Amino acid sequence: MPDAALDRAALISRLFPAGVPTLLCPPITQYDAEGSLDVRRTRAHMAVVAPRASCLLVPGSTGDGWELSPGEVRRILEIHAEVSRDLGYSILVGALHPDAVEARRAVLDRLDLFKALAGTANAERALAASRVAGFTVCGPSGADLTQEAIEDALRRILDLGLPTAIYQLPQVTKNEISPAVLDRLIEDYPNLWMMKDTSGSDRIVRSGIRRRGVVFVRGAEGDFASWLSEKDGEAERKYDGFLLSSANALAGPLAEMIRLVRSGNRAAAAEISGRLDEVVRSVFAEASALPFGNPFSNANKALDHVLAWGGANRAPAPRTHSGAFLPSGLLSAAEVALRRGGFFPARGYMEA
Repeated sequence: MPDAALDRAALISRLFPAGVPTLLCPPITQYDAEGSLDVRRTRAHMAVVAPRASCLLVPGSTGDGWELSPGEVRRILEIHAEVSRDLGYSILVGALHPDAVEARRAVLDRLDLFKALAGTANAERALAASRVAGFTVCGPSGADLTQEAIEDALRRILDLGLPTAIYQLPQVTKNEISPAVLDRLIEDYPNLWMMKDTSGSDRIVRSGIRRRGVVFVRGAEGDFASWLSEKDGEAERKYDGFLLSSANALAGPLAEMIRLVRSGNRAAAAEISGRLDEVVRSVFAEASALPFGNPFSNANKALDHVLAWGGANRAPAPRTHSGAFLPSGLLSAAEVALRRGGFFPARGYMEA
């Protein structure tokens, strides 16, 4: 095994002594009626999600990571640093910015936050104290960027030496990191330990790239069972796991689907996967019609609201980052979808 792969394996073992989770989640950001970050709702939601998806991307696109102010980002990370210690989940810190220089600056700013929280200048100890497993970055935005420019931008971030996950998100960046570029980065940077692909084209895993211990997770929703490897993601040209916005509401059935695939029962896994597909597809379609927010956040807020309160209309509608509240039509659609899929709860997790 090359030195980079050995060093990467040692890093992953340190970050995840029990192994990297096969299901990860970018949690929605919970707001109260006045628009402040809601600690109580965050804690209650994480108590449901974390036992099944024990590594969380904060803040990801689903958590309004592209819209939050610097102060809001700092506060949501402080909240999760505290809650993660109580509930035992790990944090992947989102440093999402269309400009690579700003993304690099965001990584360093967030590292400084964790150093301050831990009272140490040592990066490794500071991250460990808040259960941080690394930083997640996208390539720079721009439809006309060359692969050389994308690679150079990512190298500048990876040169920091911090545990890093790369996020393929062409829906935002308007470009894709090529398999050749990723191959060189994997070879050169043992601190690169995860690749998340939300493109839906899955070009990188299809390419048969040598992973050298990098964990590949799929972020695109739908067709879940078909894309999960049974034993060897590289050999099967499939994913090692998922990092899904739908895990905000459907972590339980997603975890069961993963268990069935890994036990060789693809037929049963496909049955659950089909029901999950239908819930996600119908609610996301409804959320896409809203003139505010992003459909990932809005759809999952609607699903979480129904699961939290045991119905669409049993509590005030949740507020979004825009200041608008989710409409009753979307909440009702979420309830209908959960009932049809067989995922409606006997009792909401926020009910006394």
